[in-house]
Amino acid sequence: MTSAIHPDEGFVPLAPLLRTSAPGALDEARRRIAKLDRADLIARYRLAYAGSKLLAAYLMADDLIERGIPPFCWHESVPAPDSASVTQRRILVLADLAWVRRWYPDHHKAVRYERGKAMLTGSETMFVREAEYAFYDGRRPVWRIVAGLSMTERQQWEAAYLRSVPIKKQAAATEATSQRVLETLRDNLSKTRRVSFGLAEALASADRQHALWLCSRMVRDGSPTEIASRYEQLTGIPIPRWTVAKQLAKVRAALRENGILRDRKSR
Repeated sequence: MTSAIHPDEGFVPLAPLLRTSAPGALDEARRRIAKLDRADLIARYRLAYAGSKLLAAYLMADDLIERGIPPFCWHESVPAPDSASVTQRRILVLADLAWVRRWYPDHHKAVRYERGKAMLTGSETMFVREAEYAFYDGRRPVWRIVAGLSMTERQQWEAAYLRSVPIKKQAAATEATSQRVLETLRDNLSKTRRVSFGLAEALASADRQHALWLCSRMVRDGSPTEIASRYEQLTGIPIPRWTVAKQLAKVRAALRENGILRDRKSR
């Protein structure tokens, strides 16, 4: 999706949209959004993002964040800067910053600049103003925003857009092999489990293993506890750490057998 398909309508910032909304309209919109289940809300958010609907995306992002679902879970793949319009990038930056603000209340202590601190600790009005300043109509490089806020690796993985070059490279490497990994796991489980569980169950198990593999790629030290936390964020389903360790051992064995992993230390 390009800016030619989704024009930016003059780079309208969020603050005027919030300020000029009809009295009670935002509260009513938030009430309707709160009634949606996880899958429906994410689907509607994707439509708002694709259509560069800034206000609608902001309101839905706010609800997703309150539910503890991080921005990386809202997209089928992490959006690339050259395929997103300025309005879409504004949507992404606002959401990533709102996530850090909500779920890392002490992070302001790590931020050197007063405007960054104010964005994380002030009112919603102040947050929007300072987030828009940080975005600078898309002219400020992503790495400057990440560095200015001293975003941790965990925060960057949870973000959909605000990622440093090293994290972006790791994410790109994961995406490049993701489909091959999924096909390998599906083929492996359809052969080993089809007799006793049926093909549909085997494929569903492969999809769960693939989700675990994706989550493991985001955790540097391979902690089953951290991977379980990331898996619950991604799927909405809690999973015991021992199940994570057991299933990932099976995943790595299958990938090693098919030449996707070179050694036992590979992820």
